[in-house]
Amino acid sequence: MKDLRQLLRELSTPVRILLFAAAARAVSFFALLVYLPIYLHEAHSMGGAQIGYVVGLSMLVGTLASVYGGYLADRFVKVHFVIVLDVILTALYVAVPLVDVSAVVVVFLFAANIASSSMSVTGNALLSELVRPDIRTKVFSLRYSLQNIGAVVGPFLGAWLARAHTSGPFLMAAGFILAALVPLAAYRRTFLNGPQPQGDPRTAPAATEQAAADDAADDTEPLGFGQVLRVMRGDRRLALFTLGGILSIMVYGPLLTYMSQYLVLVQPREEAYQSVAYISAANAVVVIALQYALGSRLRDKTLLKWLTLGCAAFIAGLIGLSVSTHALVLVLAIAVFTVGEVIVVPAEYMFIDNIAPAKLRGSYFGAQNLIHLGIAFGPIVCGFLLEHSTPAVMFATLIALTVASWWFYVLGTRAAAVGAATAAPHPDKAQVK
Repeated sequence: MKDLRQLLRELSTPVRILLFAAAARAVSFFALLVYLPIYLHEAHSMGGAQIGYVVGLSMLVGTLASVYGGYLADRFVKVHFVIVLDVILTALYVAVPLVDVSAVVVVFLFAANIASSSMSVTGNALLSELVRPDIRTKVFSLRYSLQNIGAVVGPFLGAWLARAHTSGPFLMAAGFILAALVPLAAYRRTFLNGPQPQGDPRTAPAATEQAAADDAADDTEPLGFGQVLRVMRGDRRLALFTLGGILSIMVYGPLLTYMSQYLVLVQPREEAYQSVAYISAANAVVVIALQYALGSRLRDKTLLKWLTLGCAAFIAGLIGLSVSTHALVLVLAIAVFTVGEVIVVPAEYMFIDNIAPAKLRGSYFGAQNLIHLGIAFGPIVCGFLLEHSTPAVMFATLIALTVASWWFYVLGTRAAAVGAATAAPHPDKAQVK
C-alpha cells in the first residue's frame, strides 16, 4: 500500500487523467453491457437470437476495426484522437434512446463499439508513451484494477437508473464519457511533453535515452496501413503472443458466461443464479485486491516465469471448478483462477509494450486487441461441448487451451529474446515488399 501511495504521488497529471478516464469508461461500458439486451428487447422488440447477433457482431466488428484504429493513433496526435473518439461516443450514447428505428440503433451500436475499441487501443499506446519504462507495469496493473472497479460499479448504477427511465443508463454512460473528456480537453497540451520524471531516479537516465531514441525514430516518413500490416505480419513475436492471448482469454474472458452455461445444467435454476453471483463477487474481489500487488512485481527478465505461474493458477482453478459445485469450493477455485488473470493480463500488455517500435505502438496494441476475439469464441466452444458431451470434457478442453496458450507464450518469449539479441531493424527499414 505504501508503494501504491508513492506511485500515485509521483504520477504526472496526464497519466492521472488517463487512469481516471479508464475507470470512467469502464463504468460506462459495463453499465450498458448488462442493460443493452433488456433495452433492445423492450424498446425494439428484438428476440433473444437477434439481440445475440447485434451485441456479438458489434463487439466483433469493434475488435477487428481496432487494428485500423491503432494505425490511425500512430498517424495523428494520440490525445487529440482520443478526444475525438470521446465526443463521438458521447453523441452516440445520447442519440441511441432518441431513435425509434431499429436499424439505425444497430448502426449506432456498431459505431459505438468501433469508437470504444479504438479508444482503448489508443489509450494503451498513449499511456505507454507517457509513462517511464521502469513503472509501466505498475501503472498498467493499477489501470486494470480501476477498470475492474468500474466493472463492479457500472452494472449497479445502470440497473438503478433503468428503473427511473429506459434512457437512464445511456445518459449515465454518456455522462461518464463526458467526465473523462473534460480533463483530457482541458489538459491536452500537457500530453504533448512526453514521459514525465516519474519512478525510480536510478532508472531515469536509461528511460530518458529511450524516449530520445523514440523521438528520433518518429521523425521518419510514416508507413501506410498496408505497409504496417506487412511489418506486423512479419513479426513472429507479435503473432505468437496474440495467438497465446486469444487462447488464454477464451479461458478467463467469458468466465461468467460458460460457468452460467455449466451451472444451469447441474443445479436448480435459482441455485445456479446464486452460484454465479458468488463467482462474480469472488472474481471481482480478488482482482481488485491483488491486481496491483502482483502485477507490479512483473519484470522483463522473469516474464515467462510469471506467465507459467498464471497459467498454472488457471489450471488449478479449473480443476477445482470441475470437481464440486459447493459454494465454498467454487469461491476458493475462482480465487485461485483469478490469480492467473491478475498475472496474465498485465504480462500481455508488458510484452507488447516491449516489442512495439516507437512509431507503431498504436498499431501493435491494435493487433494485440485481437485477443478479444477469444471472448466470442469461448462461449461457443463451451456451449457446443456442454450440449454434445459432458462438463468434464468442457473443463478438460479449457485446461488444454490454457496449456496451448502457455506454449505460445514460451515461443513468443524465446522469439523476443532472439530478436533482442539480433537487434531487429526499425520498421521503416523493415523488409516491406
